[in-house]
Amino acid sequence: MVLDALRGYVQLASGLTEVTKQKAQTAAKALLQQTGADALTSRVSELADEIVATSKSNRQLLQAIVANEVEGAVARLGFVRSEEVAALTRRVKALETELAEAHAAASERAAAEQSAPAAGNDAPAKPAAKKPAKKAAAKKTAKKA
Repeated sequence: MVLDALRGYVQLASGLTEVTKQKAQTAAKALLQQTGADALTSRVSELADEIVATSKSNRQLLQAIVANEVEGAVARLGFVRSEEVAALTRRVKALETELAEAHAAASERAAAEQSAPAAGNDAPAKPAAKKPAKKAAAKKTAKKA
């Protein structure tokens, strides 16, 4: 029976389970009753507070150890934090927006350049190549004759 009470105390104090004050008081009462220290029942509240504090401290230490080990493993594997991925995603979106704006501006400039020469030249262009070709053909005919 003493071992059961002691086992409950150790389990609560180890920090592997979350301890409520009532659970701690129950464990402390059981421990004191099993040891035959009924005269010390006034210390039950103090002992329960101690169990809760020890449990919380041990749980925090265990969480810190696990978090440290996980971070080390993640770093060795070359993974990145989600904050870094989110920052890079925002940067890529900003660059995509900037690129789309640059393409739109370039398209507008190209369209403006194509329409500007056509609007400034109202008269149709005379084909200059036809006259010299006719003259060259006339000269060949004259030489043959």
